[in-house]
Amino acid sequence: MYPTTILRPALRGALIGSALAAAFSLLGVIPVCGFAALPLRLVAWTLAGFLAARMSLPLPRPGPGIVAGLLAGIITGLADGVVNVALAPVRFKLAGDTMTSLLLLPQGLVRSLAEAGIDLMALNTLGGSVFFAVLLCGVLWLAAGVMAALGAGFAIALSE
Repeated sequence: MYPTTILRPALRGALIGSALAAAFSLLGVIPVCGFAALPLRLVAWTLAGFLAARMSLPLPRPGPGIVAGLLAGIITGLADGVVNVALAPVRFKLAGDTMTSLLLLPQGLVRSLAEAGIDLMALNTLGGSVFFAVLLCGVLWLAAGVMAALGAGFAIALSE
């Protein structure tokens, strides 16, 4: 009983959240609109968890709703990360380089990359842009799960 009551709402919430997150990621490619893309993606991740929890609410306990929301957020974050990886070449071509982003990295990370023998100028390529997008995909996956779990908790709190 529980696997279908968790999985179906999670997939529905993830579908809606993924569509919104992908649209907002596409919006982020436009340089003028890029500043608004991340907050809107946060809203999409939270909404995915909220909707998944609301769809699974007839259950007697809130636990499956939170699990459905968390699962919806992880799926949404993964889909958003894949869209960002696909958009990395477009961003690289529009921005001209990734060096500006590399300079914003924490100095400890820059030193670690240099000590590992990685030349930062070698990352200032299309491949480097895709590399950082893949790295960001993992972070998005975790952050979306956390945001969706918060959204699911909010949905359950509203229902009580």
